[in-house]
Amino acid sequence: MLPMALRIGSSLTGGVSRVANRNGAALISAYVVLGLVWQVAFYSAFATWLQEANPEMTDIPLPTVDVPIAVSATVAIFALLLLQVAAIVSIRTFVGGYTDEIPSEYYTRNIVLVLANALVGGLAYGLIVFLGTVLFIIPGLIAYVAFLFMLVYIAVEDENFVAALRDSWHLTRCHWTPLFGLLLIILFGLSLIPGILSAVLSFIVGAYAGRAMSTLVSGVITLPFSLLVLGILAEAFVQLRGDEVTSEL
Repeated sequence: MLPMALRIGSSLTGGVSRVANRNGAALISAYVVLGLVWQVAFYSAFATWLQEANPEMTDIPLPTVDVPIAVSATVAIFALLLLQVAAIVSIRTFVGGYTDEIPSEYYTRNIVLVLANALVGGLAYGLIVFLGTVLFIIPGLIAYVAFLFMLVYIAVEDENFVAALRDSWHLTRCHWTPLFGLLLIILFGLSLIPGILSAVLSFIVGAYAGRAMSTLVSGVITLPFSLLVLGILAEAFVQLRGDEVTSEL
C-alpha cells in the first residue's frame, strides 16, 4: 500500500472540525476544570513550601487555598493524572471521529497501562528530543517530528511506549517536511492567539481581581488550544494512516 500524503490545509480544518462539536465542548470543559484544580492545588503546595522555607514571605501573588501541603500536593498530582487521562480520551475521540457521544470504553479500556505508558513515553520522548538537540539541533527537530504520534499510538492502539515510538517513526518517515510545516503553523499561529488572549485577559482581570486571579486566568486560557492541537494531530494521523484507523478503533 502506498503511503498516504499529508495535506497541511485539511489537517488544520479537519482538526478544527474534530474539536468544534458537542464532544469537543465537553472535553474542553473537563480540561478547563481539571486545569483550574491542578493550578490552585499546585500553587497552594508551592506557596506553602515557600512560606515554610521563609516564614517572612507572606505576600505571594498566586491563587491558593489554605490547606496542608500534603493535601494540596496530593490533589495536584491526582489532577495532573486526570488531565493526562482526559488527553487520552480526547485523542481516542478525535481519531475515532465521534462528535455527539464518547464511547464508554474510551474512559476505561486498559486505562491504567495506557496512562503509565503515556507518562513514561512522554519522559522518553522529551529525553530523546533533548539529547538530539544537545548533539545537534537538526537531530532534535527530526526526533520531535518523527515521534510526534507516540501518544496517539498509545491512546488509540493501547501500545507500549517503545512500540509507539517505533510505529510513529515508520508512520512519519517521508513526511517530515510537511509535518514540520504543520508544527510551525501550530506553533506560530495557534500559540499566538492564546498568547494574546492570555495577555489581554490577565491585564483586565489583574486590574480588577488582583495578580493571583490574573495568574489563574493566564494558565487556563491555553487549555482549550491544547485540545485543538490534539484534534489537528488526530486529523494528520488519520490522513497518514488512511482507512486503517477506522477498522482498528
